[in-house]
Amino acid sequence: MKRRDLILLASTPIALHAAASVLSSSAVAAPQEDAPPTPIELTNRTFRLTLTPRNGLHCILEHVPSGIRLAESEYSYSFGTPVFSRSHKEATGIVLSGRTENGIDIEHRFTIDAAAGWIEEEIKLTNSTDIPIAMPMRCGFVLPAHNDTLKDYVFTAVPFRREPYGHQKQYADYSLDQILHEGRRSRLRYDPDFPLYDSGWNHTFPDLHKFSRPMVGAPLVGAYAAEGWALTDGKNGFLISKYSQSACEYAVLDRVPLSAGVKGLRWGGIGAAEDDWEYAVTLPPRSQRSFGVSRLTAFTGDLTQGFYTFRQERETRGHRVPEDFDPPLHWNEIYDNKLYYNGEWKNEAYSDGMLARMDAYFDPKNRSELYTLKHMRDEARKARDMGCQALYLDPGWDTPQSSKLWDTKRLGDIEDFVAMLKNEFGGLKLALHTPLSWWHDVKYDRLIPGSARSDATGRETLYPCGASTQYLEETARRLRVLADAGVYFFMFDGVANVNGDCWNRQHGHSVPLKPSEYLDATNRLAKMVHQTHPHVLLEMHARGAMMGPPIAPIYYGHGRDASGISGFDEIWGFELMVNSMSDLLIGNSMALYYYNLAYSLPLYLHIDLRTDNTGCITFWWNASTCRHLGIGGTHENAEVVAAHKKAIATYRRLKHYYTAGVFHGIGELTHFHRARDSQSAVINCFNLENHAVEREIDIVLTDCGLDPSKDYRFLGASFKKARGSYSGKVSIPALGHTLIQVL
Repeated sequence: MKRRDLILLASTPIALHAAASVLSSSAVAAPQEDAPPTPIELTNRTFRLTLTPRNGLHCILEHVPSGIRLAESEYSYSFGTPVFSRSHKEATGIVLSGRTENGIDIEHRFTIDAAAGWIEEEIKLTNSTDIPIAMPMRCGFVLPAHNDTLKDYVFTAVPFRREPYGHQKQYADYSLDQILHEGRRSRLRYDPDFPLYDSGWNHTFPDLHKFSRPMVGAPLVGAYAAEGWALTDGKNGFLISKYSQSACEYAVLDRVPLSAGVKGLRWGGIGAAEDDWEYAVTLPPRSQRSFGVSRLTAFTGDLTQGFYTFRQERETRGHRVPEDFDPPLHWNEIYDNKLYYNGEWKNEAYSDGMLARMDAYFDPKNRSELYTLKHMRDEARKARDMGCQALYLDPGWDTPQSSKLWDTKRLGDIEDFVAMLKNEFGGLKLALHTPLSWWHDVKYDRLIPGSARSDATGRETLYPCGASTQYLEETARRLRVLADAGVYFFMFDGVANVNGDCWNRQHGHSVPLKPSEYLDATNRLAKMVHQTHPHVLLEMHARGAMMGPPIAPIYYGHGRDASGISGFDEIWGFELMVNSMSDLLIGNSMALYYYNLAYSLPLYLHIDLRTDNTGCITFWWNASTCRHLGIGGTHENAEVVAAHKKAIATYRRLKHYYTAGVFHGIGELTHFHRARDSQSAVINCFNLENHAVEREIDIVLTDCGLDPSKDYRFLGASFKKARGSYSGKVSIPALGHTLIQVL
């Protein structure tokens, strides 16, 4: 096996639906040199896994109903061949223990579920020597590939089948042959052959391409790495998934050479997702490392059912929308405010360059002229008149920028500001943009004492270290002051680790700082705030990238820890905030549809209404795909403004379907939102063509969680019932939207 075949990254999970489990074979005794290996069989109604351990581990994994084999070879270990000498039988599985020739102890656990029908594996490694061991980290089941192997199956990345900054025809759908012979092209992570972003940001910051740098922590371009992979022939399928809250691990598909020119698909196990994001793992002397869970789950149906299977797994792990989730609709002042968005500063020395424009909205003089209490009162009035429930303040309210220090001189006392919103503007709540360490004002800001990053020579820089104890404790204190004053929402923007390594030995982190430690620090800050203010809503931006999709798995840092303290509540909607209409029409926003098939963990996004039309298509698209929505920007056409007010009133009336309901995908342009009580629903139908269309829609009630024995009324279109489903033709205007209620 060649070294280049071993160095890939993320782990993959294995998950399945099925029933009764039978565990055969008792604990295996230490094998004698001349004793034949003893097979171990783990079985339920969905899978049969046969393990033959000795010098290595031979695996046969079969899907019982179809007879399809998903593994049939020696298990691939990149760090040496374990000699398994012990096994320990558990209630639902078995643990194999062994050691490699270079002194690595391995515990390989296999678990098979009786009721849900999945099978899982976990691996723990121990360096039993007195020297550190560095090794490429990739292992997994192996399936020899022949002409008829998984012939009609398509492998689809979950949740990003469509990428936020891909192109209109780019789907992460691959054949087995492609995985075995081709690299993967993706804009989820750095790729020097592609522009960084095809979105409105290119127009806002024309020199953004200069900031196209390799993103720290990014898996190699070309790697088939995702949170999950759904394999289906349209009738039946399998979900391979990965889960870990201690490191960023992914489900990886790759290939290994076998005998006689045959290649094998390698999946499951673990992939290189190291604490310091290297493509190899270093185990210190006498140390242990446990890797995340890989799961395989079987499902019946097409690709959409595969996404639902993934969503169900994530929800069982605690990553779901709360049943009472009802966040306020935000009005974001940024779109009408001259300070930041339009770049219309009075100092003509500022150019259109990104750094110059950032410097311009950092400038206290510009803030004093363009971001005052009068300006914010005007925005609060717009928020109230449009029917919003909260005023969200984007960059400009704090001085210095990102300090989390309310600028009393310009805006008055924050307690008075909160009272003003409540008493004068219809009970509006206050939400704040609170970016973290990379979004830093080096010209006007004073660093938190002791938080400065140090370079390799020990010289302090002008940038804060977001993983330092000093930064975290003081930032948490400032956020608590704001929460005590009545702020209900914080956005953790600026979480990318782009300011370089830190070598300061007084910060409480490794020297140099590991990117994973910075990532974990952002998660820790959320818990520090929630420890004292559990009801404050926290949004987490992409970790590791300046903008766009997350470099960490969606769920990483979400949920409650062992002490019951929760992490962040929402994630960012992949920076689709600038030209909302363009992002929808060129396909960027299609990522939001697939996200909702895969996750109910809330997305937060604010959008620019000035890019919308009288059909309110961008408003409704983002209302349909973002459980927490923000809007802003006053359209120059009064008819569009009137249409928005009407749409917002309708949205507010039906809001519980969008914030806490269950999302079902009838198609990319047809979204079904079922109420929690399963008694009613709304359907959002979209038309991206420049002419009106009539679309036939079939609603299979059981697929959407409704009672097939009940008769439903459809408002907004005519539907007829036939054998547990409803069918109808829906007229949708050009570049428009049609709303249907199911009662």
